[in-house]
Amino acid sequence: MSSLTIPRDADHVALTVDRKEVRLTNLRKVFWPSLGLTKGDLLQYYADVAGVLLPHLRDRAMVMKRYPNGATGSFFFMKRAPMPRPAWIETCSIGHGSGNIIDFPMIQDRAALLWVVNLGCIDLNQWYATCDDTDRPDYVHFDLDPVPGATFEKVVEASLLVRTALESQDKSTGLKILKHLDA
Repeated sequence: MSSLTIPRDADHVALTVDRKEVRLTNLRKVFWPSLGLTKGDLLQYYADVAGVLLPHLRDRAMVMKRYPNGATGSFFFMKRAPMPRPAWIETCSIGHGSGNIIDFPMIQDRAALLWVVNLGCIDLNQWYATCDDTDRPDYVHFDLDPVPGATFEKVVEASLLVRTALESQDKSTGLKILKHLDA
């Protein structure tokens, strides 16, 4: 995957990313005021890690958690891929309990990754199942974050308990999960 540089001296650009035009906006908007980091810095980070990140995102519906005013601003969740959108953004159609069908965006390549991040998605929230079998998750995610009342030391303690529990499971299942924890 060739390197990609997000311009630091422009607010709006249209880049060709793997033969697709991606429009990036508000690049100098500050997303982390205390650090002075911008939306452009976030996009550059995702462009830099795309090669290792994309295999974990491909073929999965994305729930977009959008932070239009940066990490310290309010956020909202968005399931449906917004319109208009580039024709090359693939969607995953999933039935909702209400009977509606929701077309979630999918991140299939670097262009789609940058398009989603440009919408203000700081963290990525992909489904735990692929779109060809949305009712069968193929991995589990333990999200252990320090919060008020749960210090980092408590998070480490909890993660060690999870590890011990996984080690006591069926060796083939437990070892497969532990391999990802050690990565």
